[in-house]
Amino acid sequence: MRKLFVLLSVAFFGTALAQEMPAFEDVDTNSDGAISQEEAAAVEGLDFASADTDQNGSLSREEYEAA
Repeated sequence: MRKLFVLLSVAFFGTALAQEMPAFEDVDTNSDGAISQEEAAAVEGLDFASADTDQNGSLSREEYEAA
């Protein structure tokens, strides 16, 4: 019974973690090729400060996809 509970828990949390973020183009609402902090705020679970690895105040496609 315990193994079943563990397997179900892993399946549930694995599914929750596997949710994908919106496409870069959908988040870059002004189509300037970067995601601002304001645009990033619309993405649930996105930690802008951690994703902005070069600390320039916006996310490149590479930074966004790595997040």
